Amino acid sequence: MSLVRRRRTTHAGLEGACLAEGPELSIIIPAFNEEQRLPATIAAVRAWLDRAALAAELILVDDGSADATGEIVAAAAAADPRLVPVINPVNVGKGHAIVTGVARSRGAQVVFFDADLSYDLAYIDDARRHLGDGADVVVGARDLATSDSRRDYGLSRRLASGAFNRYVDLMLGLGVPDTQCGFKAFRGDVARPLFAALTVGGFGFDVELLFVARRWGLRIDRIPVAMTARGGSSVSVVRHSLGMARDVWSIRRRGERGRYPDPPTRDR
Repeated sequence: MSLVRRRRTTHAGLEGACLAEGPELSIIIPAFNEEQRLPATIAAVRAWLDRAALAAELILVDDGSADATGEIVAAAAAADPRLVPVINPVNVGKGHAIVTGVARSRGAQVVFFDADLSYDLAYIDDARRHLGDGADVVVGARDLATSDSRRDYGLSRRLASGAFNRYVDLMLGLGVPDTQCGFKAFRGDVARPLFAALTVGGFGFDVELLFVARRWGLRIDRIPVAMTARGGSSVSVVRHSLGMARDVWSIRRRGERGRYPDPPTRDR
C-alpha cells in the first residue's frame, strides 16, 4: 500500500494536500442527538489532528438528529476545511450512517468511532501501525484490555452481551469475541468496497462487515482498547438484542445464498 507522504502544513495547506492527493486518513464519526457531547469531541479530534500533522479529513455524519447536532456539524465544517459534513435528513441507523461516511471518504486509511469519544485517540496511532504492517482491518478489542468498563455493566446487559457474542460465534464463526466495539480501522481501498457490500443498517452492521471481511479473506488484526463509558448513550444492548439476533440470522442466510459480492481485485 502506498500512503500519502506526511507533511507539516497549516489547515489551508492540509486542505490543498487532501484535494490534490487524497488524505492520509479519514476519520468518521456518526452522531445522533449528540448536541451535548459532539462539540467537545470535535475539538478533541481537531487538536489531535493538529499534533499529528496529518493530511486528514474528519467526516461528521448527522444521522437525522432531532436536536442541534446538524447545526453543530455544519458550523464546525464551515470553520475548518478538514471537516466534511454529511447530513442525513432522517435517522437511518448507525450502520447506514457510517456507510454514508465511508462512501464520502478519500483517505488511504479510514477509522470510525462513536461521538461520545469513549476510546482514547491514541488508539488511532496503534491502528495505523497495524494497517501499515499489512492488516486490512483493525478491530478494537475490549476483551484484551487490562481495564474494561464493561465489567461495570449491569447484570442484564452483561448477560445480553455474552449471549449475543456466543450466538454470533455459533451462527457465523467469526473468531472475533468483541464484534461490537465502536472503534475500527481499515485500509481505504478495503473500506470503500467492503462497506458498499453491507445491507444491515442498525447495530448489527459490525457483525456483517466482519462476516464479509472473513469471506473476502482479509487480514483482521485486533488491538486492545479500553472503553471509558460516558453515559447518556442511546444504545441499549438489551432493547436491541432481538433485532441484532435477526440481523445475524439474515447475514447467515445471505451468505448461504451467495448474495454477497466477491472481493474486488486490488494491488497489495
